[in-house]
Amino acid sequence: EWPLRPGIVVSKMWTRTRVDDKKSLQFVRQISTVINPRILSGEEEHQMLALRALNILLQGSFEAGGDVIKDNAEIYRIISKLLCSKNTEIQQTAAETVALMSSDKKMCYNLAGHNFNILKTLYKSPEVADEVKLRALVGMSKMCASSGGDVNRNIIAEGAGVRIFKQIRQLLLKNPTAEARKWVIEALAYLTIDAEVKHDLVKDEEQMKIICDFSTDPSPSTSYSLSCIFMNTTNTYDQPEVEPEMQRIAEYAKQSVPQAHELDSEENLKTRISLMVARGVPSVLSACTSADSERTREFLARSYFGIVSNNDGEHCGAVVQQGGTRSLLNLFSENTEKRKKYRLRLCVDTTA
Repeated sequence: EWPLRPGIVVSKMWTRTRVDDKKSLQFVRQISTVINPRILSGEEEHQMLALRALNILLQGSFEAGGDVIKDNAEIYRIISKLLCSKNTEIQQTAAETVALMSSDKKMCYNLAGHNFNILKTLYKSPEVADEVKLRALVGMSKMCASSGGDVNRNIIAEGAGVRIFKQIRQLLLKNPTAEARKWVIEALAYLTIDAEVKHDLVKDEEQMKIICDFSTDPSPSTSYSLSCIFMNTTNTYDQPEVEPEMQRIAEYAKQSVPQAHELDSEENLKTRISLMVARGVPSVLSACTSADSERTREFLARSYFGIVSNNDGEHCGAVVQQGGTRSLLNLFSENTEKRKKYRLRLCVDTTA
C-alpha cells in the first residue's frame, strides 16, 4: 500500500491548512502548478505522472483532490485518452484515477458519461492486464451504486451491478493477492447497495471466506470498506421514509419515488443475516473495531445493530462468542450522535 504513505502525509498537511481559507487555497494552487502543466503537456508519460500525483492526493485528501479537479476540466478528457493507451502502466494509472474519483457522486456522473463504455471494453478485452480490469471494474461498481439503491434512479442499466460482481469474483478467485482483495473489497462497498449483489455475495461461501480472512490485519481503508459492505448487507444504512400521500403526489407528478427491491424484504434479510453469522461476520466486525475513523466505527455499530436486533435477537449468543462484548465496549468508548442511538439496544441484547 505504498501510495497510502505519501497520501497520509498529504492528509496531515491538508488537515493543518484547511482551518485557514487562504492557506487551503494556496495548498491547492501549489499542487495545481505541479499537476496542470503535465496534464496539458500532450505527452502520455507526463500525463500519467500527473494522474499518479492526483491519485495520491485523492487517497490522502479527497476534498483537496476534488478542488484540483474543479480547476481543470481537461482531466476528464485526458482520462478518457489514457484509458485507451496501449501502455499497460498508463492504462492502469488512468483506471485507478477513475476508481478513486468515482467515490464522489458528481464526478461519478461526469465520468460515467464519458468513460463507462471504455471501462466496459477494457474489462472484456483479453489483451488487457487483470490489474487494469480490476480497477476498471471498481470504477464501474461506483457508477452502478450512484442510484443509492433506488431502482428508479439507476444511471447504468439494471442488472449491471450483478454482472460486474461476477467479473470481480472471477478476478479475485483467479489471483487472490492482497492488492486484488483490497480493490475487490472497495468495489463491494459500493456494489452491495444493490440487493441482488448482497444476496449473491452472502450466499457465496468461497468469496466470503476470502473477504473475512482479509480482515485479520485490516488497514484503515479496508476497515472502512468492510464496514460499508456489512452495513449494506444488514440494511442498516439510512433509508428515506416516504409518506403514502407524498408517494402518490410524486407518482402523479412523474417524479422518482424510492423503491425497495424484493430481495431486501424482511424475510430475505433474516436469511441473509443468518448466513452472515454462520460465515463469521461478527469476527470481522470485531477485528475492525480498533479503527480510528468515526465514520467506520459508526458503520460497524450499525452492522452490529442489524445482526443482534434481527429475528428477536437470535444471533446475540454468536456475536458474544465471536468477540462481540469486548468489541462493543471498544466501539462505544467514543460516540458519534448517530452511533449513540444503537448503544443501549446493543448492550441490552448482547447481555440478555
